[in-house]
Amino acid sequence: MGIKGIYGEIGAGERIALSKLAIEKFEQTGRPLRIAIDISIWQFQVQAGQGGSNPAIRTLYYRLLRLLSISVQPLFVFDGPHKPPFKRNKKTGQHGAMLPNLLTKQLLKLFGFPFHVAPGEAEAECALLQQKGLVDAVLSEDVDTLMFGCGLTLRNWSSEGTRGNKSPTHVSVYDAVKTKHGKSGLDRAGMVLIALMSGGDYITEGIPGCGIKVASEAARAGFGKSLCRISRSDAAGLEAWRNNLAHEVQSNESRFFRCKHKTLKIPEEFPNTEMLSYYTHPVVSSASKIQSLRAGIEWDGEVDVPGLRLYVAEAFDWSGKIGAIKFVRGLAPALLVHKLRIRGNRRDSGYGDVILTAMNEMQLVRAICGKRTHISSDGIPEMRVIYHPMDIVEINLDDEPDDSGDYGRNGLAPVDEDDQIEAYQSDERTARARSSSPQKRGPSAYDPAQPDKAWLPETIAKVGIPLKVEDYEESLRNPRKFITQKAAVKRAEKKGGMPKGAMDKFVSVSKPRKEAPPSVPSKSAPVSSQALPPVYLAPTLERMTSSAPPQSKQPIGCNDKIQTLSLEIKGQRSSERKANPKRKPLDTLPG
Repeated sequence: MGIKGIYGEIGAGERIALSKLAIEKFEQTGRPLRIAIDISIWQFQVQAGQGGSNPAIRTLYYRLLRLLSISVQPLFVFDGPHKPPFKRNKKTGQHGAMLPNLLTKQLLKLFGFPFHVAPGEAEAECALLQQKGLVDAVLSEDVDTLMFGCGLTLRNWSSEGTRGNKSPTHVSVYDAVKTKHGKSGLDRAGMVLIALMSGGDYITEGIPGCGIKVASEAARAGFGKSLCRISRSDAAGLEAWRNNLAHEVQSNESRFFRCKHKTLKIPEEFPNTEMLSYYTHPVVSSASKIQSLRAGIEWDGEVDVPGLRLYVAEAFDWSGKIGAIKFVRGLAPALLVHKLRIRGNRRDSGYGDVILTAMNEMQLVRAICGKRTHISSDGIPEMRVIYHPMDIVEINLDDEPDDSGDYGRNGLAPVDEDDQIEAYQSDERTARARSSSPQKRGPSAYDPAQPDKAWLPETIAKVGIPLKVEDYEESLRNPRKFITQKAAVKRAEKKGGMPKGAMDKFVSVSKPRKEAPPSVPSKSAPVSSQALPPVYLAPTLERMTSSAPPQSKQPIGCNDKIQTLSLEIKGQRSSERKANPKRKPLDTLPG
């Protein structure tokens, strides 16, 4: 598609993460990045999807999920009835190699994404929407939009690098102003001339023997600009222009070309005025239509979660509880970002009350547990949040039928009773062997009822959950002030103790019972401070040390009492050994 070899002249574009472009636009203007997308290109590309039921529509479904997760506002544009009848020597129109418009529009409505049917070709309509300011850029797969006058074109939405899950993250950015003043020096009129001379979508052969290099030199010499200024009905002007071009190509009198091209002949019917008009005067919407579209478009449509659930159940065979879990796993993180951004733009639900704001935030995000910069988003600050998927998607898994055990392969198996017993015993032996052998631990199954984690831009977190962001940033500045209960318990376990008040919820305080004081340990048995519970040890030590003169007015602590008891026992044993030196100490007797 597009002009063959044009990227060798204008370059590969600047690779930037689409999420970074979206966040920068959001920070500058307070709204997401708005892009127009020629949906016909996507309808053709998704046909390469493989596996499962309806792989084409499933591929489109995941692309739309990706757009929902990076805070952009897309406007999908469909081809209209007045588009050129031929493109790349093929008749244009709906055919078997593209996804039907009906299925595509139905899916776009469920996602809440707006779409627009152009009167003519979608690429030209997208360029017009960018010129008139309805969108900020056009997402396409070639730079034909530059020939239609688009100021900012994004192409090749794909992954960056060799690592990762190959999800699309980056785009190649082409700025018309930078392209014109850059190394190529090509503007819209120049690229139109290149398409006519070397071949494009509408006329693939171009001038026989003319390549991209010669056509680019002629465009930089100004022949494209002078051609676009000639009226389509001015036959004499077109003939004079053609003769001048042929003279310069063959003689190189004005030094526009690197060398003379004496063998290159300019045909007398060049340029084809009809093909020229497809580039210079495409069929697009009128000014009044653009104005009504600007006033009536709804950028942030509501995602129809129940409708999407029914759609994927029928289209992808995601039925039952297993299919619902697949649906929640893919939709929850994307819908979380969408809800946080919408919540930040709509401050009409009690945001003046701090308590109400905190409760609203808790419904979406439970906590923030990390911060990073990553290559997938070109280093924009991101935060890792903990959320409950079912709180975001809001469907009832109990309503989904659990048909995982409703089928098998043994119902009509032609075996007798002995074979069944032998098969059962064989299965039992296999199960015991597997349970006894060490197994490598695999990834745990996804449970939508359990908390999950997701990375999202810090800017989205600040507008969606500002109180939680403030608490998290304060915890980074003062970590001792924000020690969680779990961290406190772990710290106490390392020290060998238990945090104060940890048992309060398990016990209740009542009036103590009067009990007889325990007897004093006899001299015939060794006394240990660990032999008696602390609750009984204190009064015993108090009575044994009552004869000792107090050294201070403050009460003696438990550790001091244990030390005094030990000294008393040692003194008694020393006196006994002096009185009866032949008697063995008690602690050396056997048993």
